[in-house]
Amino acid sequence: MAKAVDAELTPILKAEYTADSPLVDRIIAALNRMAARFTGTVYANQAHRLAQSTLSMAEADSTAAFVSSVNRAVGVDMGRLISSEGLQSYLDMAVAENVALIKSLGSEYFSKIEQAVLSGMRAGESTTVIARRIQEETGSTYKRAKLIARDQMAKVNSDVVRRRQQQAGIARFRWSTSKDERVSGNPAGKYPNAKVKCYQIARQDIGFGPGVYLIDKGAKYAGETGLFPGRAHINCRCVAVSLIEGVDY
Repeated sequence: MAKAVDAELTPILKAEYTADSPLVDRIIAALNRMAARFTGTVYANQAHRLAQSTLSMAEADSTAAFVSSVNRAVGVDMGRLISSEGLQSYLDMAVAENVALIKSLGSEYFSKIEQAVLSGMRAGESTTVIARRIQEETGSTYKRAKLIARDQMAKVNSDVVRRRQQQAGIARFRWSTSKDERVSGNPAGKYPNAKVKCYQIARQDIGFGPGVYLIDKGAKYAGETGLFPGRAHINCRCVAVSLIEGVDY
């Protein structure tokens, strides 16, 4: 999208007004063309293929990691006991959600570019200043895209592991944080006042031991219910450690 803006919009910004082709009209037309390219059917199909292949790999990786961890604990090939039943419908929904997020980035990006350019022109800003505004919007959108990608992968991993745990008959998990200063609610960390405090969730005891919860219910904290690692908040990096009956409790 940024390359398209640089190739199609920047030359127009360097042009001068003419009687038969006002600059504003040319800018809006160019933005509309680019927006259509990145929100249309062809782009949606590309986004669908990308989301589908990425989530399929994520599911395979999450399942393999889960099977490996349980195998080490019980010495049984857990891979034979789990199936893809009920998981495909979830992955289909996850793909649809991710396609919608990818498409929303395009529409929001071009809307912000249009606002930055036209407001700059109304204020009489130079082409250099307007170009800098475009760069700022591009950087902001890129950061948001990375955040969405990390958050969605964490959510998919959380959901897949929880389904695999349920299939394997595992009833409890231990909430494990990343154990660093970025953990939400860490009194000595960067986000001590976060709404969802994973630091405290990983330490509270509801009767099974510190940070241990039922897989069917998840954690409850400060009025929030059904909390699970990787889904507790945006960009949650916590994971659910499987607890095996007869081995861990």
